[in-house]
Amino acid sequence: MFLMLPLFAAPPAVRAESASEREHKIKAAFVYNFIKFIDWPQEKTPDKNKPITIGVVGSDTFVKAFDPVKNKQVKGRRLAIKRFGDWDKLKESQKKNDSAWKEKLEALKKCRVLFICSCESGKNKVPVEIIKALKGSGVLLVGEVPGFLEKGGVINFVTENKKVRFEVNSTSAKRNKLKIRSQLLKLAKRIYKEEPSEDAKN
Repeated sequence: MFLMLPLFAAPPAVRAESASEREHKIKAAFVYNFIKFIDWPQEKTPDKNKPITIGVVGSDTFVKAFDPVKNKQVKGRRLAIKRFGDWDKLKESQKKNDSAWKEKLEALKKCRVLFICSCESGKNKVPVEIIKALKGSGVLLVGEVPGFLEKGGVINFVTENKKVRFEVNSTSAKRNKLKIRSQLLKLAKRIYKEEPSEDAKN
């Protein structure tokens, strides 16, 4: 199992990196470990020979942050990292509801994990369009902005005392057909459960 990693604790080989680059590497390591403790629905993993795809909306830096783990295997599969471009461009395509957005949406749904970088989500605004579009798709939605869980994200990164931690929306996980094991839930800073809607109460 993994521990809460100090935000600014980096090995000597990467001391020259910026704080944001080190932070992205730490978060990439977390995502790698998340996969070990989350079970996806059977329809999400039909071919055992296919890689586990981690999609990234936004930062090239975050894509590069996976370099230390991208050649490793997790659950007997290799990792594939795919960048989906800037959030603003995706949003414009979504508004137009054009063929490019539909193709992109299908590609997003094929990911096991989708990480949405805060620097590309409209100055820390929650990308509700993507969250709604992927509702029930079996994709693990990971973010790093306040309010991400409340809008339907599954895991959100937070910083506490210069350490990267995470919080979980257990309701959204179930909605996306994801089973998060207790070992991971015990390490969450916060577990958020959505209030039932009025329709569900009646």
